[in-house]
Amino acid sequence: MRATKLHQQCSPPAGPSRGTPARRARHVTCLTAQETVQLSRTLDRPVYNHSAAGSSRIVVAEPGLCNNVVELQPPAATAWSPQPSNKRLRVAVDVDEVLGRFLHSLNQFALEEYGLDFDLADYHEYNFAKIWKTTQDESNTIVHQFFKSRHFAFGILPIPGALASLQRLGRECDLVVVTSRQHCIRQQTLHWIQQHFPQVFTDVQFGNHWALQGSSRKKSEICRDLGAHVLIDDNPIYAMECAEAGMQVLLYDWQLSYPWSKTADGGPRHARIQRVQDWLGVEAAVGSLLASPQQSDNLQ
Repeated sequence: MRATKLHQQCSPPAGPSRGTPARRARHVTCLTAQETVQLSRTLDRPVYNHSAAGSSRIVVAEPGLCNNVVELQPPAATAWSPQPSNKRLRVAVDVDEVLGRFLHSLNQFALEEYGLDFDLADYHEYNFAKIWKTTQDESNTIVHQFFKSRHFAFGILPIPGALASLQRLGRECDLVVVTSRQHCIRQQTLHWIQQHFPQVFTDVQFGNHWALQGSSRKKSEICRDLGAHVLIDDNPIYAMECAEAGMQVLLYDWQLSYPWSKTADGGPRHARIQRVQDWLGVEAAVGSLLASPQQSDNLQ
């Protein structure tokens, strides 16, 4: 449920009127970031973490009724403590499997057109040639035919919760897209982002990996040039690359269902890599970074 969207549909009254339940907040002290995320999932509504003058509290928005629409009204503050500075955390976000369900749509296309029957659980690594047992050229051909299909144009659905979380994150962070997608699908990608995540990102950069033409760029290089402090990505190779370059990385493993995001030893293991399993987890992790004095000192 998107609190901001419902709020736009019915403005809150100046005060509680007769017959209308007053909006209230429930306060719970001393919750960790993980406990906050769990509380959000349990209540199925946003939980806001406030800090002030050395004390902290958790505020849970209670629903009120307005024109038969359930409204969740967040408090004026954002989901974490605002920084006493104009400097903002810059967060780079991957597209496939982080913003949208690319692989789900690709699997449907590959089955219909090539008889390749694979599920998400089959991808122990994000290398289509190895999983499909084809040559690299054959794999590239299948993927580029997918780019021309209705499955690519209309079938890639956004990851649940991504938009609402990004809208909240955007209050405190600068959000950019850093994707390994090829230049040949630049316009389609920009259209998809604008359709599903309007006015969320300030920049979109392409790595052009696995492309038939043109040179590629490492994600760590793109992030460095953008001045990004954090990367949200599902690929452990990119995660380790950027962590070793000094970035904080949130390894996105949706509902812990991405086999390719886990190395054989249960990794990747790095002090700057944190695994998250949904967008509420992303919010909690970014909130912790914003609250960190060390990270605040590093903002540029």
